[in-house]
Amino acid sequence: MATIHSNQVLLPNEAADLTAELMQKRKSQLRLIGERFLRNRVSVAGLVVLLIITLAAIFAPILTHQTASFDPATKVNIFNALKSPSGAHPFGTDDVGRDEFARILFGGRVSLLVGVLTMAVAITIGVSIGMLAGFFGGWVDNVMMRLTDAILSVPLLLILIVLSAGFSDGTVKSTVLIIALLIWPEIARVVRGEFLALKEREFLLAARTLGAGNLRLMVRHILPNAAGPIIVAATLIVGNAILLESTLSFFSFGIQPPTATWGTMLQDSQSYITSDTLLTLLPGLAILFTVLSVNLMGDGLRDALDPYMTQR
Repeated sequence: MATIHSNQVLLPNEAADLTAELMQKRKSQLRLIGERFLRNRVSVAGLVVLLIITLAAIFAPILTHQTASFDPATKVNIFNALKSPSGAHPFGTDDVGRDEFARILFGGRVSLLVGVLTMAVAITIGVSIGMLAGFFGGWVDNVMMRLTDAILSVPLLLILIVLSAGFSDGTVKSTVLIIALLIWPEIARVVRGEFLALKEREFLLAARTLGAGNLRLMVRHILPNAAGPIIVAATLIVGNAILLESTLSFFSFGIQPPTATWGTMLQDSQSYITSDTLLTLLPGLAILFTVLSVNLMGDGLRDALDPYMTQR
């Protein structure tokens, strides 16, 4: 790129060439966010670990040689119980002879599915309520935020156990709905704050002057500008949902056997914590690494999406 001196006058053709070169070198917003995220090595490590865990769960049938007539995660063989790790069973077997490696992978499938589905439901509810409360204000804001405060004031784990005992049928669907209906207030408060900060900005006034309605203003103009905090909150909800599902399953209020989850595996193995520590250690480590990876990735996304921290 040519050097320009302060007293140098550019000809029209030279100015056009320089403008084209500068536009070519100008980085897109998405590229800036990606570069900043990649500079955070801890967050990148969390993303890599999460990808490995997710891919292992997705390809669990291939990795465990599952067939239509043979499911290693549910196949009971009492004569093969509590075996040490071997070539046939990399993580050993549990108290009824089921392959622990297969149960970790298939349990990860269920736990990750619960986390993602819970996040989707909670985001849908939380964004809708936070968007309406922040945009309209007044009595709408008061009613919705008092409802939010009421849910936040209830001990989360206690009410989860009560609702699970009374309304859950032990399936993924019911567990997801119960958890999502109690954790959406977190995202609602984030979205409300963003809408309160953005609804008086000049670009919104210009859009309203051009005839944009309330729905268009909320969905097309404000919501995209609030996407950063929503994405970060969504990643944290995934980790929180996995922990809550594991806790409920551990206390026998979540997903019920024979479906394998990391929580049910912890519950099944608690009697063998001294005689076969690996049975308890493996699902515990799976929960630890998954939730830690999600949180580290969320921290990296928060920094990368912050307009005051992103280098331009």
